[in-house]
Amino acid sequence: MTPSPVTRDTNLAAPPFGAKNPGARPGFGPGRLARLGQFLANGVIGSVLCSGPVTAIVALGWLARRSGHVSRDRFGAAAEAPGWLLGPRESGRIARAFGGLASNIRAGLMALTALLAWTLPFTLLWLGAWWAGWENSFNKGYEQAFVGPSVFLFGALLAAIIVPVLPLMLAHLATEDRLSAAFELRRLRALVAQAGWRVPALTLFVALSALPFAGVRGLITTAPDWAPWIADLRPADLAALQSRIALGLGVMAFFAVWMSRAFASRVYAKAAPRAAGLKPGLWDGTHASEAAEPARRPSRLMATLWYGLAMGLTLGLSFLILAGQFLDHAWWRWLFHPALTLPWAG
Repeated sequence: MTPSPVTRDTNLAAPPFGAKNPGARPGFGPGRLARLGQFLANGVIGSVLCSGPVTAIVALGWLARRSGHVSRDRFGAAAEAPGWLLGPRESGRIARAFGGLASNIRAGLMALTALLAWTLPFTLLWLGAWWAGWENSFNKGYEQAFVGPSVFLFGALLAAIIVPVLPLMLAHLATEDRLSAAFELRRLRALVAQAGWRVPALTLFVALSALPFAGVRGLITTAPDWAPWIADLRPADLAALQSRIALGLGVMAFFAVWMSRAFASRVYAKAAPRAAGLKPGLWDGTHASEAAEPARRPSRLMATLWYGLAMGLTLGLSFLILAGQFLDHAWWRWLFHPALTLPWAG
């Protein structure tokens, strides 16, 4: 008996997340090809944008909107997926033509503002330690040699407290789509408690994503030693080489941040409904409250231990950034490291 169109559509409908679809045909179907094409297109656009500091803000905004879309989709409240240029289909002509770009700029500036507010307390200390180290070296002021390392260590301790919460802060900010969400400390504390072991897992992921940048920064700094032929390049060839390096760094930055945001979004989508179910009054008016689920009160001891482990991993990240940056004379890279703030490694 030939199935009716309704039956056929039902069999091929996408299953709920995590469920198997017995009616779906195995193989690499057109849907997967379309998703692969979209993934490649997003990767190319984002990588090119991340090769420059200003355009990286647009990429940061798209990543934030993408993160919020993933979380809201888990909560059953997702709208149309974010685009790079076009706005929602139901909007007016101008909003349709440029609404996506405008939303990406807005979301990027909002995310960058929140990130700088959270990270400047320790990145400024790192910048000061770097300056003090060079100043002491140039002036041979060995009696003040302790100043730079002491300032850096204090900044590293401050980073150890702040950095583990950043992925969940960004996921909460992206989901709620308002700057004040980045500073809702009680909700963030509830998220960290519900996330448990996933907090150090996120921190480890961030630290590992910073590893290639430290290696590349060291290679670039020591390039005259292992690649002396660079000094003989003509200006046009040198500019072309620099452009290729910038694009390569853009690819690294975009995909590292994209994977980090995707991981954080899934952790947030699991932790936020539990936190909302445990303290519904605290989460009133949020998207997570619409998907609240019963949860046990997490153990304070285990939450503290997991956060302590994340702090230890952050100390390793701090020294990794120090190793990659200390020989670099570009002061802004201390403030805009791709693992911490802006997905730009130029």
